[in-house]
Amino acid sequence: MAAEPLVPHWLEAHYPGHKWQSLRSCALRLGADGGAGLELEACELGYLVDLVDEKPGQDPALKPGSVVVAIGGSPLLGLGGEDAIKEVFGAGFQDGAELLLLDAEELRSATVERDSQEECPCAELPDGGNAPPEPSSERASSVPDDEVTEHGRIVQVSLRSSRWLEDLTADERQAFVRDLGLFAEKMGVRTELHCTENALVLAGIPEEVSVARAELEELLRFYGLRPRATQDQEMTVLEVDGMLMKSMPARNRRRRKAPEAGLADLEASDTRDRGWEHPSEDSNPAGPTGEELRQYEYMDHTADVILHSWGRTLEEAFAQACVSFFSYMTELDTVDLKTSVQVEATGHDITDLLYHLLDEFLFSFGTEFVICRRVEILELDPVGLRVRARGHGEKFDLKKHPQGTEIKAITMHQMKVLTPDTLTTEEGTVPRISSSMEGGSVREGFPFECYVLVDI
Repeated sequence: MAAEPLVPHWLEAHYPGHKWQSLRSCALRLGADGGAGLELEACELGYLVDLVDEKPGQDPALKPGSVVVAIGGSPLLGLGGEDAIKEVFGAGFQDGAELLLLDAEELRSATVERDSQEECPCAELPDGGNAPPEPSSERASSVPDDEVTEHGRIVQVSLRSSRWLEDLTADERQAFVRDLGLFAEKMGVRTELHCTENALVLAGIPEEVSVARAELEELLRFYGLRPRATQDQEMTVLEVDGMLMKSMPARNRRRRKAPEAGLADLEASDTRDRGWEHPSEDSNPAGPTGEELRQYEYMDHTADVILHSWGRTLEEAFAQACVSFFSYMTELDTVDLKTSVQVEATGHDITDLLYHLLDEFLFSFGTEFVICRRVEILELDPVGLRVRARGHGEKFDLKKHPQGTEIKAITMHQMKVLTPDTLTTEEGTVPRISSSMEGGSVREGFPFECYVLVDI
């Protein structure tokens, strides 16, 4: 099991006063061949764990999305360069070496928060004696021209704002700085916020800056820092199958490998949502060319929501749970079938398997930004507890896809997987009996059901 170590002095020096929630340590395990079964990506914060193989069997604390910030007591965080990180990691790489771990999202958020406090004058709070100045009536209402300068292969774009940065509330400013850091990581560029000049500098190689600039415009518009192109871009409340969903800003997550090649020869179906109709016997509910199904509903829960799906087979119920996940975040009728993503998951029981399947799709969406209109289960082994799935859709586009409510996390709380004979929860598997409890009686024609509570 992972230990809960004390915060080392060098980590405290990098992040003074930060209360770490994910800090943990574990022992590195090496197989007979001397390998650890890890895919690692060097970053400025340490080694990001992209993949953990089943063999030789690492501690559960060492999982994808973790960042190795130290090995054998030697810090990787703060070394700055990939060569230096590799050298220190290689020197400590041995069976039983102690790894110090942090979740990538918490580490990235702490870094953005720290940097914004150090570099942004307007981020200082009024009780610190440096309150931002009062808004001036002399401020220009129009947006000055953007400035573009080149220094060798580096391009800097100064994006002038129509709303002064210091006018943002404390919560808005914190959210904006966080989103800006995630945006920079996603696009592979550098951003600098100059509050006193009311400008944001975007720096990087010309090709990357060119791509990033358009998306940055959308981020600035959301926070009111650029004029909106149309009134249609205002925040709206959508009603989908009786559920009210507020549009929310897109959140970007950690980087991962590129998605699979697109389905170039796959045309989007003209089939509309079929509500709760039973599928025809010759349909392929999970496949990209079959008739689309909408066998799910959303159940209210305090501050969260429960995804409830059903199917004729366990594969169908799993696939519909995944579709309901994407449907909650946008209107699937607006999504074309242009690309695909494939995920794999394992678990220690059937509910844990479903949890990890959905978590893989959540991770995939956060890194590859593909909204899946259809999901097919390629392989489901309820005995070996392995699943492979492929989702078909396209990259999320704010101009095309309405924003529903962001799903932040999958949870195991109140998760249920029902078969014709069994009910499996976190507590274990029991016989399925008819009762007043959720999922007690078998749904006619659809004996397999899934209930998943998600954090929104």
